[in-house]
Amino acid sequence: MFNKHKTTKAQAYPNTYQDSDALSEENSDLSNSVLPSKIMNVAQKPTIISEGAAFEGQLVFDGTLHIDGKFKGTIKVDKITVGKNGVLDGKFQANTVVVFGEIRGEVLCEDLTLNSGSNVDGVIQYASIKIQQGSSLSGEINYKNK
Repeated sequence: MFNKHKTTKAQAYPNTYQDSDALSEENSDLSNSVLPSKIMNVAQKPTIISEGAAFEGQLVFDGTLHIDGKFKGTIKVDKITVGKNGVLDGKFQANTVVVFGEIRGEVLCEDLTLNSGSNVDGVIQYASIKIQQGSSLSGEINYKNK
């Protein structure tokens, strides 16, 4: 009566691939539910440390990290974006680093972008750098070949 359009499982989860055998009605108990290895994200979403959050430790994964809060420690990811309120303190390694906020420490990257209002202070190794007017860069700055 109220549900004229039934939603199929594929429609309910449009951003995932699902194994039809794992989702069959006869496999409805929890022991036979879809395992993480059976679901693939179509578009990987960034990991976010939101404004007001503080994290201390080590993060290592394939993917993108967006920081609007405070982070102290080590990071090794594919891409780091530091939002305008984000603060990083420690050792960071990524293919791409985009800064709107503040970084203190060691940065090892291929591509570094400093946007207006950003502040980076430390030991920086880069292959490519873009610096916008209004940003601040200080410390030991080293070019590295790709």
